[in-house]
Amino acid sequence: MMEDPLNILHTVGFDALYPIIRAELTLRTALDTQRFLEAVDQVQQVVPQLTCRYQLTNNQFVPLPGGQEQTVHLVNRVDEEVARQLDWERGPQWQLYLSPAKLVIYISHILTDGAGFKELLYLLAQAYRGEEISHFVNHTDIAAIRHLLTTHRSQLKENDDHPAHPLSLPALAGTAVDSRRYEVIHTKLSQAQFAHLHQTAKAAGLTINDVTMAAFGKAVQQFCETEQLALACPTDMRQYLAAPTQAELRVQNLTGRYNVQIPARRTASLFTVASRLHTQMVKQKAELTFLESFRSMLAQLDQGASLAALQAQVEANYHVRDIAYTNLAIIDRRKLDFGAGEIANCFITGGFRQMPRYQIAVSSFAGALTLAANVIGTPVEIKLAQAVMEMMRLMLLTFTERGDS
Repeated sequence: MMEDPLNILHTVGFDALYPIIRAELTLRTALDTQRFLEAVDQVQQVVPQLTCRYQLTNNQFVPLPGGQEQTVHLVNRVDEEVARQLDWERGPQWQLYLSPAKLVIYISHILTDGAGFKELLYLLAQAYRGEEISHFVNHTDIAAIRHLLTTHRSQLKENDDHPAHPLSLPALAGTAVDSRRYEVIHTKLSQAQFAHLHQTAKAAGLTINDVTMAAFGKAVQQFCETEQLALACPTDMRQYLAAPTQAELRVQNLTGRYNVQIPARRTASLFTVASRLHTQMVKQKAELTFLESFRSMLAQLDQGASLAALQAQVEANYHVRDIAYTNLAIIDRRKLDFGAGEIANCFITGGFRQMPRYQIAVSSFAGALTLAANVIGTPVEIKLAQAVMEMMRLMLLTFTERGDS
């Protein structure tokens, strides 16, 4: 039987973006290796797709021959170049690299989205603590989402997934492509800084997502000539499920996309840009416009369309953007408990993008906010990626409830 059809959303554009989600956990003390291996094994029994290969022709996860299911690697340090070798069509759907100081996990975005990945991390922590998890059943149906499709239709005339004036970063002249490397860059707002930002945004009637998305758009805008901010904002559709369904384990793809576009001069204040984004997001949330990002794909699937036809619909309505933003929201410190406060920090990122393609992922853990990006670039390109991120961070630190004069 075909798996979650929303998996197909992440089977296009492999040349631009391989479908990876990455989690990095900084450890205060080393994890017990044997307990960790046992915990991983228990999780893989609950979610058996983790040790399967993905078969694109029929959207299925196929068990691997014995001896090819290795997923855990014990290392002294994590080298991000391992991401270059990931192949979900030939090997397991996740790979875990454990060092004394860090745990890095790469997982297939074909299998799950960021919210589902968080559920998997919490399940791994439960198993590591010695709690029983064998009673969990992973659910991958989309019956509730299909029901939403029948009861809600957006007022939008089109999904607008291909804006006329997309954001971009410059391709740097003289780039020595053979010196490109895989690197994860990140920066933080401390607990105090994030608390202040949260308080200021709330006082202005804005969400943290409004402000961080606006800051990202403005930071990128400084490097291109457009005075339109066009951004795609992923959203976790689990929030629209009935309470009993929300309580189920759902390591699957349940992400839709809002496409927003607003006029914004480069000199516009962050407050002004965030307020305009907020207005658009409120309207789109009320209309559930995220459903338009896959409505036509599912309709064609139900009519027996070929995989190529389904992927064409994905390209039209959910394509891989050169400049992208994602908000993984709160990573729950209480649920990500490996015992004795062993996790000092955690953040999640999307796939590795080759510069000048670029994505910043926003997430919070233990009251602090992390901005992070997975980059493939030369040393100079990585400096550009860091400059954009630092510009975004400074905008957030200096955000005030004040519009343009």
